[in-house]
Amino acid sequence: MNIEVWIDQVSSGHVDSLPSWLTVPDDDKENISHLPSANTKKRARLSPLMDGSHQDVELTPRPTKKRRRYQNNLDPPEHLSSTSARSDDNTSELESHHSGRISPTKQLAFLEDSSEPVIYCDLASTTADVPGDVSTLCDAVQALADGVGILGFTPDELTGLTSISTTLDHRDKKRFRYAWANNCTERLKTGTMVPLRQVQGLVSTAISHEDSRDHETEWNEDVHKTVIVSALKASMYAEHLGIANLCVSSSEHPSLNTSLPFDRKSASIDPPELAYQKLPKRVVDYAIVLRSSQPIQKAWETLQTVGNAGIKSWNHTTNNGVRFTPIASSIETKAPGKSWTDGKAQIAIWTAALFKRLALLQQPGRGPLEIPAMPLLIAQGHDWHFFVVSQQFGHSKKRTTTIWQKIDIGNTRNCFDAYKLIAVLHLVMEWAVNVWRLWFHNLIAWMVEE
Repeated sequence: MNIEVWIDQVSSGHVDSLPSWLTVPDDDKENISHLPSANTKKRARLSPLMDGSHQDVELTPRPTKKRRRYQNNLDPPEHLSSTSARSDDNTSELESHHSGRISPTKQLAFLEDSSEPVIYCDLASTTADVPGDVSTLCDAVQALADGVGILGFTPDELTGLTSISTTLDHRDKKRFRYAWANNCTERLKTGTMVPLRQVQGLVSTAISHEDSRDHETEWNEDVHKTVIVSALKASMYAEHLGIANLCVSSSEHPSLNTSLPFDRKSASIDPPELAYQKLPKRVVDYAIVLRSSQPIQKAWETLQTVGNAGIKSWNHTTNNGVRFTPIASSIETKAPGKSWTDGKAQIAIWTAALFKRLALLQQPGRGPLEIPAMPLLIAQGHDWHFFVVSQQFGHSKKRTTTIWQKIDIGNTRNCFDAYKLIAVLHLVMEWAVNVWRLWFHNLIAWMVEE
């Protein structure tokens, strides 16, 4: 058989073997697979996969089967379908990155659109009518945020602190010498100066946490709480106030005022009816609280329980760390990079529930409760921000809660700005005693009248 005849037979499909004269060298037998054969089935070319299996590279690509791993090699629960693990863009937009709850932006939108709205409003808004007590607070805080009168050192102390031999940063030395920064007479009316070495240690710790990208827990414990507690200890009103830690782990003490009874659970809004039912029962991290006074102790005896828990509390939580001591101001803290919007939603939900609780303390039959403007604080890493919350009633007695935002009051990047924070906290503590404490005593006076 010559080559021409063999080619014709191959073309007509009548050849099932090679001609005897056509041989394949022993060292080239792997190339025999390239020769056509009528009876041999095309072999699939396989490509290795990362999991050790193979796929046919000439077939249409198809996704590999999803493989799920369960602890202890258990079968997946019956209710878990293959679609339950798929990511849904619409769902992720509605839910936060933590626990599947409504996202902070959606929470704020819900608060704005509710029957008793809670809204954020800029202090500089040309369309807003800022209440007088809000303006009074914000004007005083803005001056401190600008560095006016934040220091209370004597001339000799100031000279020593800013001398060449001290360890104070050269930028702080220059700012400490600003003529408007030091006003010993006025500054010491609200509190004494926290020692410079202590403030330097605070700044150093905060910078270290930022460099190390530490977790929010470390920021709260080593920086934010330290600022608040240091300010309270130096406050002229420390005997009337305490600091409560409202959001702690099971191993931590939930109250920084150790004279208060406590349990080892994080606080939550309780009874739940005080919160918006479609929103999470958000809590904040810290609160400035009123220590028990004679009027508060007497009124406690006749205070009625709220909700189904059968537990008394002055506040909108039954956590033992704060139920005996009325909250005067709330502080929310975040680590750097955490959601700023999340903090705003958190403190809005918490404060709105507090105002609802205060309304229940009013003597029955009275009109809408008029609550003084209340200062609020949000700390995010180094940076601290001041807000004021107030309530207004329309012609239909519809209650609107407005959170006025915001004044950037200082930070923990340097000593000068850290002293701004302490000065603002001293102002808030002065307000808590001279305004809020008197107002609260008047609110509960009917409970002790004979």
